[in-house]
Amino acid sequence: MAGELPDRARSVIALLAPALLAGFVLVETVGPGWRDLDLTLLAGLGVALGLRLLRVPLVASLLAAVVVTALLRLWA
Repeated sequence: MAGELPDRARSVIALLAPALLAGFVLVETVGPGWRDLDLTLLAGLGVALGLRLLRVPLVASLLAAVVVTALLRLWA
């Protein structure tokens, strides 16, 4: 077809999306200039990442991350 991108270009575009999302999450987590680091949010992200690496389903991982973040914020 005339309007399709080459396979190499499509693979590069597919790899850019997760990298951009990770960058957005990082900036929202630590704030501009790395001044607003929220350790409770960072702990929640760590829980989500750890559970996903253990192949726990996404919904359960996100729910656990929310619970950990909320409990840490209540405790702090």
